[in-house]
Amino acid sequence: MKRKVFKYKIIGILIFLIELFIFALFTYGSYDSFIDFNLSQIFIVQNFIFIFAVLVASTAFLNLILILLSAKKSIFFLNIQYSIIFLFFASGFVKMLLGNDYYKEDNIKFIIVFSLIFILLFVINFFKYKSVEFSEIEEIGTRNN
Repeated sequence: MKRKVFKYKIIGILIFLIELFIFALFTYGSYDSFIDFNLSQIFIVQNFIFIFAVLVASTAFLNLILILLSAKKSIFFLNIQYSIIFLFFASGFVKMLLGNDYYKEDNIKFIIVFSLIFILLFVINFFKYKSVEFSEIEEIGTRNN
């Protein structure tokens, strides 16, 4: 029997293409934020952006490999990756709220990203392949202590 990650093949292809886009986007973002990386000041925003971008790019690369290999752990790592992306954008949203820039900036990008992340998390966890194990008919109704 062939190993499956998702119930439907189209979901796997869609998630693979989304992961490819996320990998390209955050790889470019990590390269772009590496220019602003500063070792003399450790706790500045540019360093945290670089760390988040590298972390998301590396998990996206790992997810691409796991989806190609049809590994069962790919669901777990996809959930971790989307949680990291959610934390990344949530920290930017909190920074915007604390800086009183809520009405000055375009907030629709946060709403779109949060919506997409929740939709992806739902699709991944709802359409994951669950193998069903059947019991023998003689074991039905007996106690297994």
